[in-house]
Amino acid sequence: MMWPAFVAGYVTNYPGVPHARVMVEGFLASFVVGFLGTALPRLLEVPRVTLWETLGFASALIGVTALHASGRTMWGDIMFFCVLGTMVLVLGVRFLLRKDTPPPAFVLVAMGLMCALGGSFALSLTSAAPGVIPPWVTPAAKLALYQGFLLLPVMGIGAFLLPRFFGLPNRQSFPESLALPEGWGGRAAFALCCGLAVLASFALEVSGEARSGYVVRTLAVIVYFFREVPVHRAGFGGGTLALGLRIALVSIPTGYICLAVFPERAFTFLHVVFITGFSLLTFIVASRVVLGHSGQSEKFRASLWPVLLMAALITLAMLTRVSADWMPRVTLSHYAYAAVVWAIGALVWAFAILPGVTRADSE
Repeated sequence: MMWPAFVAGYVTNYPGVPHARVMVEGFLASFVVGFLGTALPRLLEVPRVTLWETLGFASALIGVTALHASGRTMWGDIMFFCVLGTMVLVLGVRFLLRKDTPPPAFVLVAMGLMCALGGSFALSLTSAAPGVIPPWVTPAAKLALYQGFLLLPVMGIGAFLLPRFFGLPNRQSFPESLALPEGWGGRAAFALCCGLAVLASFALEVSGEARSGYVVRTLAVIVYFFREVPVHRAGFGGGTLALGLRIALVSIPTGYICLAVFPERAFTFLHVVFITGFSLLTFIVASRVVLGHSGQSEKFRASLWPVLLMAALITLAMLTRVSADWMPRVTLSHYAYAAVVWAIGALVWAFAILPGVTRADSE
């Protein structure tokens, strides 16, 4: 809502940087921290994250959002680094007590967390000492934070979770074992290679080879998902959640393909990746998690009109934001329209799905 406030004159500072940080270090980070704090202890068969730890992370992420929204970018980055570092420490201690081995795709999750830590730390340094840090550090850190932190966990968590949406065999499922099961190493190596390809694409982009970087990134995403989540074999059924998931999974490589074809429109087409890619995927996965943990699993393959409405509004927000850059006379007002539509979609989802967090699964 910073965009409507800026267009209406309630905010005088251009909200480009605060908007990006709030969405990545606030909105999307909340789901990353929440998902890993819920799922990883279950997968490792270790004590769950406590209520007090959860409240601490929630409060800290609200603080990160407040700092960025008020223009205190450096302090927001520092606080985010501390929050995520603490999360890694909390999960790392539990990892030492594990009774099972995590899915091999979680190699990508670890790489994404390292991107977030490295990116936020480097950006806080460039804010603190703007004339000292080499100039290439800032674009590299932004790529690590804005894309590496999100894309790599999406690939890793997606390979583990998304086959459930389509009733496909899960290639990340291995027998319970503290030692590495047979076949685990090969899948982890494949995930690592795709993750390194994503990082290599960042290096290409920073070095001035933007189009080559986008091509490598697109191929890494498509090849990884084609092998680990063969959605093309799933048909077109599955209800509202599956439909939303298909839109998100198509949007991510489509956005990167557009970036490769039109690298001069990078900021424009990145919103395809972020809005109908990362944010819609986040809402859809969160919907399934909440429904599953609240005894509503019968809705997994049902038609859910609030989720369908949310997906339609998110898609409309993306189309409005992307098209705005071709309408110079009304660009800012269309940014505001896109923001309002996205916010309405988020509110529809919140009212329909979030009450499930108060319900226990009787089974």
